[in-house]
Formats: sequence, C-alpha cells, structure tokens
Amino acid sequence: MTQFESCEQMPTLPPEYFQTYQQLQQQVTEVSQAIAENKNSASLKATVADLQTFFQTHVWILDLDELDPAVAHQVQSFNVEIDKQLRLLSMDVMFLHAAKQATTTEQRLNHMRDRLTLLLRYCHGLLENR
Repeated sequence: MTQFESCEQMPTLPPEYFQTYQQLQQQVTEVSQAIAENKNSASLKATVADLQTFFQTHVWILDLDELDPAVAHQVQSFNVEIDKQLRLLSMDVMFLHAAKQATTTEQRLNHMRDRLTLLLRYCHGLLENR
C-alpha cells in the first residue's frame, strides 16, 4: 500500500490551503453526484472541465514554499497524483461520450467512479488532520 492509498496523516495545513482543498473535495463530490444522477455526457464533460479548471487555477498556484519542506513534499506528491487522475477522468469522459454500447458506457462510468473515489481519498488525506 502506497502513501496515497493509505493517506497517511499529515501535519495540519494552513487555513487558506485547507479551504482550497475543501473546495476541491466539494467539486469532486459534485462530479460524483452528477454521475449518480445519470447526467448526459456533455454535462459531465462540462462538470469535469470545471473541476480541472479549479484545480489548475486554485490548487496548483498554492505556494508550497510557505510550508514545512516535508509537508510541502507530501502536498506536492498529492497534487501530482490528483492532476494525473483528473487528466484520466477527462479522457474517461471523452470515451464515455463516444461509447455506443451500454456495456461500454457502464465500464466508463465505473472507471470514472473509481477515479472520483480515489480523488476523494486524496482530498481526505490532505484534510483529515484538522
């Protein structure tokens, strides 16, 4: 089990960082709800794009130099993994939009649910020691 799978506890993040990751967690939850509500693929694409934009414009810009170096390293590691999962989620949405068969659609939705669960675990790992 990696540090990301176990989401080892980290020291407390400063309030502005904590709030940003809470907002990220909320947006991930909204994407999960959109899938649960069977939103169409165009709507899901827009929701995922909003999530990616939020990550790029609010999370990536956090100045990790203000944090303890060990904490900054952990946060950066989480950010890299979150970014990777968001890019894969975006690809899943594109493939979902192109899916012609119900089984393919369901597979893509399952992949998306798995990625969102992982993203929520990452957020929880960053927020849990509050």
